[in-house]
Amino acid sequence: MDVLDILRRQAGRFQCPNCGQSLADCELEMVTHHDDQSLVKVTCAHCKDTRLIAVAFAAETEPEAPVIDLRDQPTEELGAPVNADEVLDARLALAGHQGDLASLLR
Repeated sequence: MDVLDILRRQAGRFQCPNCGQSLADCELEMVTHHDDQSLVKVTCAHCKDTRLIAVAFAAETEPEAPVIDLRDQPTEELGAPVNADEVLDARLALAGHQGDLASLLR
């Protein structure tokens, strides 16, 4: 992974904290790099202000499970909404449960 290449592609999204100009044409210099962390010197092309930034990349992770929004589903597919009595019945049933979660779901 080329950290400087990634930063060059993203630099235009940021402004110099000193002059407010875009950092699209900034100079980037790798100061140090260890594992997934880097220290990079950023010099604004407009005002020559120089800053050190710490960059850390997260390890790749599994994509999150998709969120399913049921609010847009027709009500006949969802059934009747849960009422207060049903919530209280479920609470009372769970309060008296003596087993683990697996036994509850059987």
